Amino acid sequence: MSRIISALIASLLLASLAHADIDPALQRELLQMKERDQAVRTAQPIDFEKFRAVDSANTQRLKEIIAQYGWPSISKVGKPAARAAWLLAQHADEDRDFQRSVLALLEKLPAGEVEPRNFAYLHDRVTTPQRYGTQGSCDDSGKWVAFEIEDPAGLDQRRASVGLGPHAEYIPLVSQYCSRTAP
Repeated sequence: MSRIISALIASLLLASLAHADIDPALQRELLQMKERDQAVRTAQPIDFEKFRAVDSANTQRLKEIIAQYGWPSISKVGKPAARAAWLLAQHADEDRDFQRSVLALLEKLPAGEVEPRNFAYLHDRVTTPQRYGTQGSCDDSGKWVAFEIEDPAGLDQRRASVGLGPHAEYIPLVSQYCSRTAP
């Protein structure tokens, strides 16, 4: 029994050392930025001016963070804050050049520093045709329809490679948002 406890303590110590370089202030700031991002997206009714203002402010601050620290990777800020940074870049639609520069940064990161599915969503956001089928729009019937997809026959295999489920299961999930009008 004491070996199990010793092993557990050793595992916990190693896990804490693995995140010893995490910047807690940067982590906290990114999570707060994400909270503002999500608050304007879930408010009813949506205030589109506030929506755009929050996105603009978040984009500007994320640019400053990247200039100072580089990309907020998982080892720098932890998984939740790294996911928040990705989401902020994903929502920087008014600055496609910035989104492309973020994609280039993500492509250069070592494995484990960015969630593959996050890379896929941003890749599709700025690339035509899209590779993973994550981007689209709502048709008149209220169904979500994907934008042009490269090699449709290989779509589900590519999606699986980044941890996304089958495209046929994704469509009804995103179609539920078609009743909300986005800017």
